[in-house]
Amino acid sequence: MTDGSPLTRLEAFSDAIFAIAATLLVLEIRVPQVVPNAPVSELWSRLADLWPSYLAFVLSFGTILVMWVNHHNSIRMLCRTSKPFLYANGLLLLLVTFIPFPTALLARYIDTPFRAVATVCYAGYAVITNGAFLVWGAAMEAPVYLGRPELTRDHIARLNRQTIAGMAVYLGTAVISWWLPVVGLGLLVALWIFWVMLSIGPAGGA
Repeated sequence: MTDGSPLTRLEAFSDAIFAIAATLLVLEIRVPQVVPNAPVSELWSRLADLWPSYLAFVLSFGTILVMWVNHHNSIRMLCRTSKPFLYANGLLLLLVTFIPFPTALLARYIDTPFRAVATVCYAGYAVITNGAFLVWGAAMEAPVYLGRPELTRDHIARLNRQTIAGMAVYLGTAVISWWLPVVGLGLLVALWIFWVMLSIGPAGGA
């Protein structure tokens, strides 16, 4: 992939979108306000009360990071691009830019009676994002095959199976979250750890 090639431009544009989306996540963490004559413990208490924002930030930043690693590795295995793939990539980036919203929703309501709705929405976002990755992978194969020789159709099929499995698990997480939001949140964290471990496995080289 040479400098100035369509794939180089595609990756540069995508990297910028990933970076902007990751940066916007921190805006949800607001500096707490305390009166000037308040005890020092008051500020520590307010900082501790921000734990939902810290958790949502780490979870979503990690999600973006895993998505970027997979995107980066897959782009490196392509030898050309196509208009359908560009649009499929645009769909994926659309969802990447949307992640600050479910993050803010989770941070604001996870410690309230509305935690079930917030967790279901976050898990639902993950289902839709996995669907976009399926479209993205399909565009690598049709209407023309875009991969290098080392990117076999079996490799793409394996990635698609992983994505479909991820969609099913996130859908199950959304259902569980409606009744047991704390369990759903735990599953979201566990899935994030699982995707990180999977992305640094034998097939996840840079």
